[in-house]
This record gives sequence, structure tokens and C-alpha cells, in this order.
Amino acid sequence: MNWKEQQKYDREQLILAQAETMLTQNMDGTINMDELALAVGISKGTLYNHFTNKDAIIARILERNAQNFLKMMRETMINVDDSTLRIKTLIHTISRNPYFILVLQNKPDRTKKTELTSIFEKIYEELAILFKHLQTQNILDSVYPTTFLVSYFIHLFDPAIFDHLLQEGVLEDQIIALTERFFFQGTQKES
Repeated sequence: MNWKEQQKYDREQLILAQAETMLTQNMDGTINMDELALAVGISKGTLYNHFTNKDAIIARILERNAQNFLKMMRETMINVDDSTLRIKTLIHTISRNPYFILVLQNKPDRTKKTELTSIFEKIYEELAILFKHLQTQNILDSVYPTTFLVSYFIHLFDPAIFDHLLQEGVLEDQIIALTERFFFQGTQKES
């Protein structure tokens, strides 16, 4: 990468970092392009030289965060031997992962073929493999289709539900423990 390309890349990373901060701080999940340009110290025109619009910025942030989550998920799958412990580790990691929560808050439209939906498909596929393995070990009841288990698992981390529980006085550690218990007891194979 030559000096000019490096400078462009560095500026884009600065824009993305500031935009992500704005996204997480704004309750409505929006970005004001004027404020973003000012915060980064560039003109609005320069901002548009890097990204065509704010949707392009948000898409790039969400893609990066989903990709980071997929990487973390794969590392968990490799580094944790016990399948049940893998799920518990994922529950703890997802619950404390503001980047993945940001992706869920901005619910990707899975009907459109984008880089983000491709990443989500990989996440779903890899979770399906794990759940299928848990079913063959009789840890999870095979009456549940793996697609149901994967969708339900992801749904457990809906930020609106998490925020509501926090507002109701449920502590974060309690939410994680209850999520783990609910998922496993609600899907365990009956004897």
C-alpha cells in the first residue's frame, strides 16, 4: 500500500470509528453527516469522497462488527472443547459484545443479498452445525429443527429485550445466567 492509499485507509478508519461512536451514543441509531465531518476534522465533501452516503457508512460498520463476531465465534468453537461449554461461552460473549448488539439493533435485511447478509448466513450455518452436534449428543432435543434453535438463540440477544430487562432492574449477570438456563432447560431432551 503506497502512502496515498494508506492515508485514505487511515481516514476511512477514523470516519468509521467516529460514526460507530455516534451510532452507539444516539438513541435513534442515526448519524448526522455534518456532525461526523466536524468530529473527524474534514469537510463534508471529503467525507462523501470516502462514502457515498450515511447508509454506506452504517453498512460498513455493521459488516465489520458482524465479521468480528464471526471470528470470535469461530475462535470459541476451536478453543473450547466441550460443546455445552461452547454455547455458554457464546452466551457470555454475545451478551457483553456491544459490536454484535449494534448489528442486532440495526437488524440486517436478510432478503437482500449484501456482504452483511452473507456474514449472517455464515453465523447461522456455523451455529446450526454446533446445535446439530448437541442434538446428536442428546444434549438438545432433536424435536427442535436446528433452524429454529439458531433463530431462537440469536433472538435471545435482541437489544430491546436486554434493555427492557435492565430498566426493570434485572442485573446484567442475571440476564446472562437466566438466558443460559432458559436456553438449555427449554431445549433439553426430556427423559
